[in-house]
Amino acid sequence: MDYKKIEALTFDELDGSITPEDKAFLYNAIKEDKDAWLIWKKIHDESPWLVADAKESLDEHPAEEVVEQLISGNRRLSFQKMTGIAAATLLAIAGSWYFFNSKSHKPIAATTAGQEHIQLVMANGKQIDLSEDTTAMQIGHTTLKNSQKTLSFTSANHTESGLNTLTVPPGKDYNILLADGTQIQLNSATTISFPFNFTGSTREVTINGEAYFTVAGNAAKPFIVHLPNNTIKVLGTSFNINTYEEGTAKIALVNGSVKVESAGNNKILQPGFEITSTENGMTLSRFDADKVLSWRQGIFTFESATLKDLSDIIPRWYGVKVILDNERVSNRRFFGIVNRNQPLDNFLHNLQASDSVKYHFDQQGILHFE
Repeated sequence: MDYKKIEALTFDELDGSITPEDKAFLYNAIKEDKDAWLIWKKIHDESPWLVADAKESLDEHPAEEVVEQLISGNRRLSFQKMTGIAAATLLAIAGSWYFFNSKSHKPIAATTAGQEHIQLVMANGKQIDLSEDTTAMQIGHTTLKNSQKTLSFTSANHTESGLNTLTVPPGKDYNILLADGTQIQLNSATTISFPFNFTGSTREVTINGEAYFTVAGNAAKPFIVHLPNNTIKVLGTSFNINTYEEGTAKIALVNGSVKVESAGNNKILQPGFEITSTENGMTLSRFDADKVLSWRQGIFTFESATLKDLSDIIPRWYGVKVILDNERVSNRRFFGIVNRNQPLDNFLHNLQASDSVKYHFDQQGILHFE
């Protein structure tokens, strides 16, 4: 492993100049190599101490100048007195200055359910806690295995087709291996309903939240995913589904082919493209795999995100309720990442250091941005 390259790419990541190919390489490296992850983590953890340098540069270069470059798409700012980390910090400072002086929004509170355990409710009503690894469990005709955050199962009754419901709470993630070999990675705050056996001419599941599917091929038995307002039909493919935003579904195709159906409107999706479906119809666009799929490594990448946007992510990833206490702070915008593998305090500390964002936890454990 070229650790000098890891260090350089981490700086590029922080100052926003990293290419999609280099970002994919970096995230894969920190996932597979512990030393690479330690280098990446150390740079991120030490970034607040360079804030002073960034602020000094901001004094010498007016915020208007920074914002103009941001709007024009030139995020690689070449201020001599700035390191890559300080540049990233300056982006956050300048971004918050610009949007603070533009339009305002009403205070918004983000809420989350109180459930803390990964829970399976079987078709017969039996509830099973899957939060910790367990030995094989025999439930009726079905043998359940819950190991390494993955549920797999075998059923002796091949005619049993009742729907089971698996719920992943905020702050957790989980995997499931279906009877046909289809693999599904579930993000936090996600629910899926599925049978232990696909007995008919189709394979059907229902999902609400976010999940990544690797569907086992079977041309004779199409795989169908039901969303709140859409249906997806596939034969064998890999794709991501996101229905977090009420009334909106996003389907991003990695490989294969899927047909998205919504209110009589059908579209065929090709690899590298994403369909966004709302009550106003469906739109098609290319998607950035590093951004859309980074949640699978526990990373959320944000660009020009408001504090309100971040307050929607924090409850899902950390299971903490968030309240924005005043209109002023809800407008601030930031660039960076949220790493679910690191404590929430680390992220909040960096946020406070980059733009003097004040926060506190009340006696109920609710996070307030002041």
